[in-house]
Formats: sequence, C-alpha cells, structure tokens
Amino acid sequence: MSELKLGKHPPKFNRKTLTLADYTGEELAPAPAKTYWEYKVKSYPVMLNNQLGCCVFSAGGHLVQEFTAHTGAEVTPTDDQILAAYEAVGGYIEGNESTDNGAAITDFLAYWLNQGFAGQPKLSGWAAIDQTDLDKVKQAVFLFGALDIGVNLPNSAIDQFNAGQPWDVVADDNGIAGGHCIPIMGYGKNGFTIVTWGKTHQMTNAFFLKYCDESYSLISPQWLSAVSGKTPSGLDLATLQTDLAELRA
Repeated sequence: MSELKLGKHPPKFNRKTLTLADYTGEELAPAPAKTYWEYKVKSYPVMLNNQLGCCVFSAGGHLVQEFTAHTGAEVTPTDDQILAAYEAVGGYIEGNESTDNGAAITDFLAYWLNQGFAGQPKLSGWAAIDQTDLDKVKQAVFLFGALDIGVNLPNSAIDQFNAGQPWDVVADDNGIAGGHCIPIMGYGKNGFTIVTWGKTHQMTNAFFLKYCDESYSLISPQWLSAVSGKTPSGLDLATLQTDLAELRA
C-alpha cells in the first residue's frame, strides 16, 4: 500500500455544484456504445500519488492532459504544480507527514474554478451526475470528455490493480481501504476506462455501481468551446452557459 496512496475525503456539499440533469431532456441522444477519450494521451504520470494522498489533484492533472490533448497541444502538469494545489487546498506542508490528509473533490473543484490549476484557465464549473444511472454516466463522459469520480476503494481493488486485473466486485472485498479520486476517460459494454497511479485501468459496471459515491462532469472552457457545435440535440447548452456565468459573478 505504500506506493498506492489514496486521500479522497467523503462527498462534501458545495453550493456551486450544478446538476447535469437540469440541462438534459428526454430527447437527449443516447451516448455511443463506446467512447475512449483517453486514447490521445500516451502516458499518464503518477503525479505524486505514490508518495502522497493527493489523488484528488493527481486526477485533476490527468484530466488536464486529456482535455488539452483533444483541444490543442497536450499539457502535462508538473509534480510541483500538483504539490502547490495540494498545499493550497489540502493544507499539506511539504515534509510534514501529519498534514498529508487528502482533500474533498469539491474543495479542489472550487479552487480550480476560482484560481485556475496547473497553469490552465479557470474551470467553467462542474455538475453532479446520478451515479446510479449508467446511461446518464456514459452520456456525461461522452459529452464532457471525462468524469471526475470518487470511490470507496476496497482492499480487493488494490490487489486487482497489482495483478493487472480489472476492478470488479468480489464476494469478500477485505474492507474499505479509503476514499480514492479517479477520472473516467472512456467506457464500453462491460465498464469504464479510468486512470489511477500512473496507468489506465479497467473498472466494471458492477464495481462502479457498488463503490462510487460521487461523480462530476468538469466543464472546461476549452472543451465546451470545442464541442459547442457538436453536442447532441437535447442538451440545453444555452442555459448551462448562463448558469456557468452566474457561478463566476
């Protein structure tokens, strides 16, 4: 476990969290059978998550890679940039292990909204997804390029990762190791492609439904601009844009 750190806090309410369901109607086109946005990024560094409980910020760094790879020149945040965000949001003091306590996802997203992150533009906003509805989850991945999710990670998942096996539900998961933040980059019939600890990895639908406790679409200005003319009918992009502007007022 020493080289596989966790660090996500339990879900934390933030009044700036939008709800994606408010901007979709029954006529929203179904998501494709599979989506694999991760393909343009050739390498996902571990981003200090083998040393610190900074998974919330490492996941953010991987999302920056994916967003920028699809909207221009790929940007890979440095370890120093990950560390700076962890210090600002999580209160970590370099070299002081007692301050390595992780962070809440929404605290980080609020920081990105207000300050920017890793030299990137400020986040436009974020929207909560109903993680009990796989169809809506897949629509969100397709529309916004990724999902930033939190899971209560069982010890069995750590064993599966080390063995190169997909995260799946087992009869005895050996208890919960802690909270973990990871991005979903793609999906297929049987589950999702995630990025964690410097690698792409697979997660089954059953695992997601059992262990995911929060899920957000990150609305980046680059991504929204790139897809604004391509979004399926049924997504109320105009109202979404208005509400995003009000978040920054």
